[in-house]
Amino acid sequence: MKTDREPVPKLLELLAEPDPSLYRRLLRDARRSHRCPVLLNDVTLDRCDFEAIDENPALVDLDPRTVLSDWWAGPCLPDCPCDEPLAAELPPPVGLGRDLSRHRATIAAATGFARAAHGIARMGVVEVARPADVPLALRWSGMCNYGDRDLPRATAVLRSWEDRFGAVVSFVGPDTLLLSVARPPRSSEECRSVAAEHFAFCPDQVDPQVELRTTPIPLSEYAESIRGEFLWRFWWD
Repeated sequence: MKTDREPVPKLLELLAEPDPSLYRRLLRDARRSHRCPVLLNDVTLDRCDFEAIDENPALVDLDPRTVLSDWWAGPCLPDCPCDEPLAAELPPPVGLGRDLSRHRATIAAATGFARAAHGIARMGVVEVARPADVPLALRWSGMCNYGDRDLPRATAVLRSWEDRFGAVVSFVGPDTLLLSVARPPRSSEECRSVAAEHFAFCPDQVDPQVELRTTPIPLSEYAESIRGEFLWRFWWD
């Protein structure tokens, strides 16, 4: 059914419940049709900034490594209270040179997430070619408390994860992103590299995978928490 709310940029349809079969078809054909599925709720739509500049996701051409390096919080100062001070630079990236964004495992993982969300979230159809572009297209304001983070640069990072790990933006909450991950990191090197990227992307230094955690988590501990993890959660205070 069509949404009966105030029009949201690029939101073409809003269904009452996720439809896994439709979700799968839309995700598979999104590059051609520019009709991409995403799960969300009504509170999410209240956080769409209608006054924001209408950026075209197709025009985003930014280097994700440069973005993450700019956002990296290291190095920690000598008097930093961290149990594990951050290094001056991000670890070398992993998973380069592959494109899992349209792999059948990626589509299957995201569809499984949509199936599990029945009764919890609604399903939207957004006018974009890939899930990584959804927050920008909706003018989502979930990172608004961090002035150095803008949606075009976040889009570049989300595309990189979509390509390298089959990490699909599956749910957009008012201040939360949930990504289904088809090929999560497994080795210690991979996990530490990806963990550092997560820290740069979501800077609260509180474990974004554990909602109730209130104390900072060392990078090495966080790296272990995402080993083989098929769901990545990011939350901005």
